[in-house]
Amino acid sequence: EAYPLDPEKLETWLLSVGENFGPDLMRYKGVVNISGNPNRVVFQGVHRLMGATDGVPWQTDEARASVLVFIGRRLPQDIFEQGFRQCLA
Repeated sequence: EAYPLDPEKLETWLLSVGENFGPDLMRYKGVVNISGNPNRVVFQGVHRLMGATDGVPWQTDEARASVLVFIGRRLPQDIFEQGFRQCLA
């Protein structure tokens, strides 16, 4: 089952992550399922710098799963997981 993300909530959360944990974020990247977008959205960042672009379209027989990876030091996993869940559409 697909769990699309709300683009405004996701952007707000990612900006907050950058502001609060930027110095400890070495690298982050992911592919996300954005509500209403037929394409994957690919994002990446370093510290407080981030960007996103549309990727290839999701296939009709493929799970539209969002995958995020954060590489850093002293990152609170529970806060990241809770914040991500709040981005669901």
